Amino acid sequence: MEDRLESVHTLTNRFEADLLMDALEREQIPALLRSFEETPYDGLFVMQRGWGQILVQARHAQAAKEIIEPLVQDLQTKKLYQDPADLDPLLWERLRHADPQAVSRNAQVRYDTASRTYLVPILNGEFACLPEEERVFSTVARTDIPESFQLYLVVLHYLLEAQPSGIVGRWVSEQEIPGGSLFFRGPHAFHTGPLVELFGTRPALLTAAADKLGGMPVASGDLAYRLWALPRVPLLFVLWQGDDEFPPVIHIRFDASIQDQLHTLDTIWALANIVCRSLRSVGKNILQPDTP
Repeated sequence: MEDRLESVHTLTNRFEADLLMDALEREQIPALLRSFEETPYDGLFVMQRGWGQILVQARHAQAAKEIIEPLVQDLQTKKLYQDPADLDPLLWERLRHADPQAVSRNAQVRYDTASRTYLVPILNGEFACLPEEERVFSTVARTDIPESFQLYLVVLHYLLEAQPSGIVGRWVSEQEIPGGSLFFRGPHAFHTGPLVELFGTRPALLTAAADKLGGMPVASGDLAYRLWALPRVPLLFVLWQGDDEFPPVIHIRFDASIQDQLHTLDTIWALANIVCRSLRSVGKNILQPDTP
């Protein structure tokens, strides 16, 4: 660049980065994306200084800010990234150009050549991913995992990133995942509160819900179940029932290989959300089968 760079916006996540960088590109304003996740600090700055910055030449700074400001205001007034249409289109493009045999082998999924469809096991169900139509949906009717931005995000990243490495067999908390101690808190803390409310004093209900999702009991806590969220990604839900001194809690644990299969923390967070909602939905339906 011909003159000095100036920061025109501090980013909260990579989705915001994609949107704003695309807007600047359409207006032919050259910009540089600086992500703190790509530094040797491995996410250390993410919570302290934001996810990253957009830098432009000083002579373009004012024009860039005028483009960015209304977009950011619009994002703040809407529920961000709820619609699968908000997904980065480059993910679909990459999947369309990927080798189906390699993807199927790495992710342990089936590929139907005739319909050009990946069939992805999630919990005890199967979801179809059609890159040509840019759709992900359950092959059977189910209400516990609806179509959503997070479902699409997880499926596409898993298909593109999964590796044929084995399960390590060592459970780790989200805090032990590189960068997780700063990322998985505040708005990115796991939503286990509703699970505690439903299952905290009903261990038999947790057992019934986990069984319906294909869970297997594991010796941990007062009660624990392993759920296969994806073919290479098990999640462990551990219930501590508490006592007169401590309230019940539910912890989520991951196999230490988690980042071999899902590279980014926000995708791991999205997967945990999907499984938490599914477990709660199934549990509520067992408790009150006539409740939608």
